[in-house]
Amino acid sequence: MSIFDRRAVLLGGMAGISGAGLAACSPSAKAPPSLKDIKLGISTTKEGYQNFFGPAGQEKSPYAVEYAILPFDLSLQSINNGALDAGANFTDIPLTIWGNKMPDTRIIAVVRSPAANRYLGLVVRPGLKAKTIADLRGKRIGYLRSSNYHYYLLKILAEQGLSFADIEPVSLNRDTLPAAFASGQLDGWITQGIETVIATRRYGGTLISVASGDYAGNGVVVASLKAINDPVRSQAIGDYLLRFRKVIDWIGANDDAWADTLAKETGIEKAYFLEQRRHDAEPAKLVAVDDKAIADQQKAADVFARAGVIDGTFTAKGLWDKRFSHLLA
Repeated sequence: MSIFDRRAVLLGGMAGISGAGLAACSPSAKAPPSLKDIKLGISTTKEGYQNFFGPAGQEKSPYAVEYAILPFDLSLQSINNGALDAGANFTDIPLTIWGNKMPDTRIIAVVRSPAANRYLGLVVRPGLKAKTIADLRGKRIGYLRSSNYHYYLLKILAEQGLSFADIEPVSLNRDTLPAAFASGQLDGWITQGIETVIATRRYGGTLISVASGDYAGNGVVVASLKAINDPVRSQAIGDYLLRFRKVIDWIGANDDAWADTLAKETGIEKAYFLEQRRHDAEPAKLVAVDDKAIADQQKAADVFARAGVIDGTFTAKGLWDKRFSHLLA
């Protein structure tokens, strides 16, 4: 049985409990749902934050949590249609592409960190004499479409007065990009995080550009509108956010344990994760939705609109929800 089938059964069971309210006058009528009756469905990735709730002492909650490891698009669709309650495996920039297609999804919290923490950059293959993006005219540059990678590539091209017409953009999925770069099929690769370390250390590439400033995409927690409109389920999500904030703080203070866990989950050398962490400007923080986060996402959407990736009708404000801000303020 898939997680969607299980969730349908769960929701169906809850609907049955709700229907029992017709017999509320009966001495045997069931009490309304409480936190102990809730099971939150949370989307994540194999190397996601769920691996750190135990070490951070945040694993035991008054409600159950079921994690679903799904591709980005399927995770988002599952949250939008209510099959899952929430997810923390997202950044705000891809949501500018999907925003107009997600009427029942809201961003409810922000994992904020400086651009340096993302270690988002452009790596060129060994032997290629290039110092800037302008040196890559006509060259094959690999990137992940509708992502932070896509945004960064458009941004650095625009800064040199260039566009996709001046390079040979190669859109590949995250699993295919490393092999394409390692085999010489790409002249440049837009990388992020551990990929930047792998591209330079394992494959001998040269990092010629890296994101700086206070924004290169924010991590975000998204939730189903159906879930946050339900009083008890919303209470559980609020509690989960407070636990998640402590997990983020624990990760920021425990480099070695963080790297060790990710190495075991991914098979990537622990030393690579520690090298990635050395580029962090400051620890990430889970914070309340604020006007800056909304404005930053709108600026990213405008970059996509100017490049013709989206039609320019995306309005960031409608995707954000501040109802949990009092918990995280």
